[in-house]
Amino acid sequence: MKTKSLIAQYDVILLFTYIVLIAIGIFMQLNISSVRSSMYFFYKQFIWLVLSFGSLFFAFKFIDLEKTRKLIFPLIMIIILMLISVLIFGTQVKGAVRSLHIWKINIQPSLLARIILIFYFAHILDKQKRFIENSQPKGFIKYFKQLMIVTIIIYSLILAEKHFSPLIISGITLISLLFIAKIKLSTITIILATCLILGIVVLQLGPTYRSERMKIYSKYSLFNKAMNNDGEYTGNQDYQIKESLISLTGGRIVGTTPSRGTGKHYFLPEAKTDYIFSIIGEEFGFLGALIVFGLFILLFARTIINAVRQEDIFLKLAGIGLGMNIFFNAMVNIGVSMAALPSTGVTLPFISYGGTSLLVNSFSVGLLLNISATKQTLHNY
Repeated sequence: MKTKSLIAQYDVILLFTYIVLIAIGIFMQLNISSVRSSMYFFYKQFIWLVLSFGSLFFAFKFIDLEKTRKLIFPLIMIIILMLISVLIFGTQVKGAVRSLHIWKINIQPSLLARIILIFYFAHILDKQKRFIENSQPKGFIKYFKQLMIVTIIIYSLILAEKHFSPLIISGITLISLLFIAKIKLSTITIILATCLILGIVVLQLGPTYRSERMKIYSKYSLFNKAMNNDGEYTGNQDYQIKESLISLTGGRIVGTTPSRGTGKHYFLPEAKTDYIFSIIGEEFGFLGALIVFGLFILLFARTIINAVRQEDIFLKLAGIGLGMNIFFNAMVNIGVSMAALPSTGVTLPFISYGGTSLLVNSFSVGLLLNISATKQTLHNY
């Protein structure tokens, strides 16, 4: 007798939300490229889009998440080797080395590392769940030390690439998983405090552009403006955020329409990546920006709903982690565009230009659809 597992039902709303975000993204890339000197980036993004649909389908249809657990440790070793390879053979962009150039393709292992760490945390927290009651600081070190060791190694390599912002998003996600898994609050508090102290040290002792970004943020921060507190920044590196705010406020309620948008005409050099939300706000107004924001909330809500339905702790934590990784990434990008957060260099998932990001995030959605699926077993005699 042979058995075959077929997908009987899955989260159609999640898939629809993803398709709408992808459609907005490819339209915005065409919109921006059409007024610039070359359509090269649009064509390249379109190719990545096709590949991303393939990655989503593969993750949804063919990956058995329970069997994949056996590959987690080899995947950890592979991603560590990839991160080391970036430091040795990587391509330098704007003073940072973050990607490997393979066959005319730039790959950012740090994006993959975030996904693999989520599965690693879900796996270990499930495997060691009997020790969660003893997860006070000493017990956590005793029973969950592998989480700390692997995370420190991977984060150190990513930090060496001068890629600090993904660590913030990943850190928030992983600490959230510890909280959801019911690790003792005293342990989580110590981990949070340690991360904050290390973050401050990195900002103070790291490259000067990080501290300069904080000074720019203090000047343009929405929170400072609300308290009538103007920052003291007097440099000339605040061009992007100024133009971002001009674009956002210029859109008003319904926007200028794409034919009258000005930010994409090189006023915002990073219009297709870091500040694409500002272009959406300018050309489609507050309503357009609100729709995009709402789509990310809907995507996140569906991932949480699907994840909490799972009886398997591994699938539950993996689903929540994948959803958080996309959602926090989107919120950071939107926050930067609005000057609610300091500049980070984080792109907007599914919408910003970037092949590896689109591929990895689409793969994540495929895994989320996989988690949401109800499967039916057929018996062939």
